[in-house]
Amino acid sequence: MENKNRMQDLDFEQNIAFDSVQDHEFTRKAAQRFRQVVSLDTFEDEDADVIFNYLYKEMELVSFGDYLKRYIYERAGLPEQFREVPQDVYREIMIDSFRETCTPKSMTPTSARMSSLVNNWLTQASVKRETVFLLGFGLRMTTDDVSDFLIRVLKEQDFDFQSPAETIYYYCIKHSLGYAKAEEYLQLYETLEPGSGEKKPSSKAVYAGKAEFDTEEGLIAYLTRLKTGYVDPLSEKSRAFVDFMKLYDRAREIIAGLYQQDEEEIKSGQIWKAENITPSDMEKVICSGIPVNSMGNLKKISASILAKHFSQKRFTRQRITNILNHKFPVERFDLITLQFFIISQEMEDEDPFTRYQEFLNRIQAILKECGMGEIYIVNPYECFILMCLLTDCPMAVFSEIWEMSYVTE
Repeated sequence: MENKNRMQDLDFEQNIAFDSVQDHEFTRKAAQRFRQVVSLDTFEDEDADVIFNYLYKEMELVSFGDYLKRYIYERAGLPEQFREVPQDVYREIMIDSFRETCTPKSMTPTSARMSSLVNNWLTQASVKRETVFLLGFGLRMTTDDVSDFLIRVLKEQDFDFQSPAETIYYYCIKHSLGYAKAEEYLQLYETLEPGSGEKKPSSKAVYAGKAEFDTEEGLIAYLTRLKTGYVDPLSEKSRAFVDFMKLYDRAREIIAGLYQQDEEEIKSGQIWKAENITPSDMEKVICSGIPVNSMGNLKKISASILAKHFSQKRFTRQRITNILNHKFPVERFDLITLQFFIISQEMEDEDPFTRYQEFLNRIQAILKECGMGEIYIVNPYECFILMCLLTDCPMAVFSEIWEMSYVTE
């Protein structure tokens, strides 16, 4: 595998000398380290060990607090080096901004002091989705800023226009209206009578993807439509489920084929078809590297030393079942994992770089369509998937690293 000659073609931040990358440039730093790791002489023969060592011992885990500090650092144009700015400086900037914008310290009643809440936001690994919207108002963010925090930092979906609250937050942030105005609209929504939604609002309200509400009339007309329980089949959440099902069904076909080639199955005369493949079968194949307990269940994710890196997520039968029953929303993790499995099997004999590029082409289109942004190299799980794709046997390496993560030193 000629990785060394091809690293310049990887789709992340080209032509950067690693030593010149600043501490606050998370994406560029991660991209450079990615290229360095997969270019190592040992990568081809000791791929699993190299990837595991990087994830566990070398990769920088960027927290929500780090992203929040960077956002303030760049917006405020602070003169110091990023790592040299005291937390007190960030805290005071945030408190002053919340005061100037008349934004409350919380969306729900709390006895916590503002300074304590701000300190928590600046140090936490992650926060609730509502906190991002509150920060959007308090720090005068643009809708693009908020979207970036939702997608890249929380690894969640963009504004959900099936949600009245998030629709209102989007409208108010887009038009520089304060949180008090958003509360007014939320109270107004409760009093609205459900409408048919047949009458089009006099705005450019878009019912799928990015909304561009030009007027209050347009916003209220759309909220009235939502009050009926209307579900837009073209909404990003709806499309995410549709894309999930397409990938899931393809993965079932592949697994049925694998079972059909198994010697024991051939002897038994069992005929495997896609419809026979259950969430348990999916877990058995994709989570094959994760050890099981005496009851036959996967060992807890907390027992893995890479639990934080992988955001506490695994493609378990319980997770799959909950998604199929619409109890869990489809997340980028689910789409990325399924697409990775499919590519690893469909392109098993292909050149690793060709396989890597095909994965990126497919998953980028899906994530964009579902309002989830593109593959983000700073996300440890996504970096892990990309590194596996550049090995000769992606699925085997994927499983081996999961297995290694359950062995304590």
